Amino acid sequence: MLAFLSTSHFVSSSGYLAIFLLCVAQSCCIPTSSEITMGFAGVLAATGHLNLEGAVAVGVTGEIVGAYVAWLIGRTGGRAIVERWGKYVLLTRTDLDRAEAWYGRHERWGVFGGRLIPFIRGFVALIAGVAEVPLVSFGLLTAAGSLVWLGAMAGIGYGIGGHWHTIVHAFSDAGYVLAVVAVALIAAFFWHRWKSYRTTRDLEQQAEAVRSR
Repeated sequence: MLAFLSTSHFVSSSGYLAIFLLCVAQSCCIPTSSEITMGFAGVLAATGHLNLEGAVAVGVTGEIVGAYVAWLIGRTGGRAIVERWGKYVLLTRTDLDRAEAWYGRHERWGVFGGRLIPFIRGFVALIAGVAEVPLVSFGLLTAAGSLVWLGAMAGIGYGIGGHWHTIVHAFSDAGYVLAVVAVALIAAFFWHRWKSYRTTRDLEQQAEAVRSR
């Protein structure tokens, strides 16, 4: 609810600039909610405060800019970052190798499809940079995926219009229940991820020991 209030206030007060900045951040792996940003932009468009097509265009532009920044970070320092700091987020070189191999087989789906998955969409560009997805195709696929996702979110907000606050209030109690479920699922995921990380790390260390003999 706090995220909704802060994001909606920023979009309401700063309009297109807020949409652009929030969408840039979303593509740079900074946890902002494109659902709230564009949903509320759609609400403002329905009430005559913004232009719907303009809001979507600004949002897509922001995501492309942020995606290229994240791509560049992944391209120039992604592997080194993972090798040095990956242990703090339970990532290994093997995970990176698998991600690169997956992108090699599913490059188009990886970029376009990743833009259509909540949460994951904010990290797609970084991984694409590590996997060295070509710049031109990366930009086109990012733009297409962002247009579909942001257009849908803005369209939903536009359809809700003036009923936005009523709907948010109705779902507030359910949100607390979902938050508890989400925390439990995240805890289970990290437990499983920790076990997998330790196993992979041990195998990598054993392989390095064999090569050094």
